[in-house]
This record gives sequence, structure tokens and C-alpha cells, in this order.
Amino acid sequence: MGMLIGLLAMVAGLGSLVCFIIVLIKLFQTEGPLYGILGLICSLYTLIWGWMNADKLNIKNIMLIWTGLLVLSIILNVVAGGLSAM
Repeated sequence: MGMLIGLLAMVAGLGSLVCFIIVLIKLFQTEGPLYGILGLICSLYTLIWGWMNADKLNIKNIMLIWTGLLVLSIILNVVAGGLSAM
């Protein structure tokens, strides 16, 4: 059971990474390389920037998916960690 939850957490994390890369590309295109590198170093900046510009850049669906996958990944990793400790 814990192995399956861990696998689901990895899939959610991979989906989150794909969304991060999409938003990071938009960040580079819109703000330039300085802010793009900042977004590459600090993904929280990219997440916040993406939500602040979601309507303007028409990436609201990507931001909703990214946020959902991020929350799901955190929850699944905590559950998988708890199950492996038993």
C-alpha cells in the first residue's frame, strides 16, 4: 500500500515539475533572464508570480493544476512516509 502511494506521489511530483517548467518559460519570456533565473532558483517565486499573472498570461488552468498537484504531492508524501514508519 505504501509503495503505491509513494508511486502516486512521484507521478504528482512529476506533473508538478512539468507545470513549473511551463510557468518558468512564461516567466523568462515576460520578465527576462534576471527574474527567470530567480524563478529557477526559487520555485516559490515562480508559483507566486504565476498566480499574480495568471489572468494576464492566460495560464490560470496551468496554475490550478500545478497548485493541486503540489498539494496532492505533499499529502501523498506525508502519508507514504507515515506508512513506511509503521
